[in-house]
Amino acid sequence: MGKDNQPKARQAAQLARKAGHRASYDRILIVTEGSKTEPLYLGEIRKEFRLQIANVQVQHSQYGTSPLRIMEYAEHLFVNGDEEKNIQPRAFEQDYSGV
Repeated sequence: MGKDNQPKARQAAQLARKAGHRASYDRILIVTEGSKTEPLYLGEIRKEFRLQIANVQVQHSQYGTSPLRIMEYAEHLFVNGDEEKNIQPRAFEQDYSGV
């Protein structure tokens, strides 16, 4: 008769904390053309789907509104980060701008 079937061992096994099974989420940087509407809209989507603020970061482009300028600003944020906005350099898992 083994020790595994003893009452104390069974109770300890039942009370043991189980390891988490949820995979961590990728962190996403979204750079938009507008400074008010798009960030608010995307923020509401984030709230609706209960995405953590640490996983999705929405910023408006400070380089201008043309698609090229938006991509340049996104690349700048990805590579260099922004201390004021608490964005660390290369803090996002995936980069779609070719960096």
